[in-house]
Amino acid sequence: MSEGKEKVDLKNIVTSGPPVAGLVSPSRENLVEPSDKYKDEKSFERCTHCGYCRHVCKVYNTSWCETDYAGGRNRIIKALDRKDIKFDKEQIIPSVFRCMLCGNCKVVCPVQVDTLSVFQNFRKKVVKKGAIPEKLKILKSSIIENNNPFLEKHSDRFNWINACEEGAEAYERSSQRLEPQVKEKGDYSVGYFVGCTSCYRNKELVSATSRVLKKLGVEFTLFPEERCCGSVLFRTGLEDEAMELVKHNYEMIRKSGVKEVVFSCSGCFSTFTLEYSKFANHNLGFDLYHLTQYALKIVKEKNLKIRYTKRTKDDPLLITYHDPCHLGRYCNVFEEPRELIQRIEGVKLFEMKHNREMSWCCGAGGGVKALYGDMALEVGRDRISETRACMVRMREDRLKEAIETSAEVLVSSCVFCKNNLFQVATEDNSPIKVMDISQLLADCEFY
Repeated sequence: MSEGKEKVDLKNIVTSGPPVAGLVSPSRENLVEPSDKYKDEKSFERCTHCGYCRHVCKVYNTSWCETDYAGGRNRIIKALDRKDIKFDKEQIIPSVFRCMLCGNCKVVCPVQVDTLSVFQNFRKKVVKKGAIPEKLKILKSSIIENNNPFLEKHSDRFNWINACEEGAEAYERSSQRLEPQVKEKGDYSVGYFVGCTSCYRNKELVSATSRVLKKLGVEFTLFPEERCCGSVLFRTGLEDEAMELVKHNYEMIRKSGVKEVVFSCSGCFSTFTLEYSKFANHNLGFDLYHLTQYALKIVKEKNLKIRYTKRTKDDPLLITYHDPCHLGRYCNVFEEPRELIQRIEGVKLFEMKHNREMSWCCGAGGGVKALYGDMALEVGRDRISETRACMVRMREDRLKEAIETSAEVLVSSCVFCKNNLFQVATEDNSPIKVMDISQLLADCEFY
């Protein structure tokens, strides 16, 4: 059989999913939706080990280990499911927990294996069998005992308001929110769910978000009884432990009477969007917004203009935008951040080669930052390097890719992305700066 005939035959295979990568992509007319029984954690049975996912897995392209990409992991899951191999709770840990759960493999899978569902379910089963990294045990204990993963006191969760006037005002409004006379007026219908990382490790971001909301004229409130959203537990196989947090936070928000909840943390936002919505049978009783969505909504409703106060229209700040996995691939929020940035006078946006659904992960997702920090930094290093050719391609091929765009600043909308990429840029003395979108907006005026 000739090579051309082989390719034609391969293209006529009935499959599903986008023809994104691989040696031969299936023909568009043969793409079909899988039946319902393949849309859950058992969809690993569909894996044909074609290798498409190998090309987009940043962990595999760092470790070159066959058990680190989706196809290799699916082989292990299949073998365990069929009892072809014995379960070893020590040897299984790296292949289970060195996945960032970024979801890029799901995007390119030609047979539409739901890799996120498969791998999170795999983690849940493995943890129940006693295979759990020591560091994860510490995180779990801290979340259960302190309501945060950082071994910090729960009572210190809102200490950041001492240095943030806007946050202090919002906290004061929180105490008034349930007063009958206030409730009757229908005021304070917007709540800001802060999240653990911004509360304890990145107070500059929670302060920046508070300033942005005030600049937009939003009289928001906080949730003094807020606890960890449970994201890290859901992503690392500890779903049962996470459900107590879900119940508490859900009932707390419902009782508060707010109608709109704003998040600056993409991890919190995706957990509410996916897990909390599922818990509430997709009827939460309040609307969820990431800061980028909510700011754009208010700007449109009030017909506001935005101006970056540190540069001018003739000398704009050149930035590139990094799509967080939890905001992009998890929640399909790709365009709102870009539209918001493009509305800012004094800022010019350049795209990296890998963006939107095909954006590279920053390296911090799925617990990899906490459990395998060196690997997370190597993945982040690639992302930073992607930021310097957009203007020159304009030259070719996140820190490498970010550097290639000729942008001065790499902007993201996730605290974990900001932290990991900032650490890489600092350690490598990179010419590109890293900031969160809340910090960019905090230096803007809205008029």
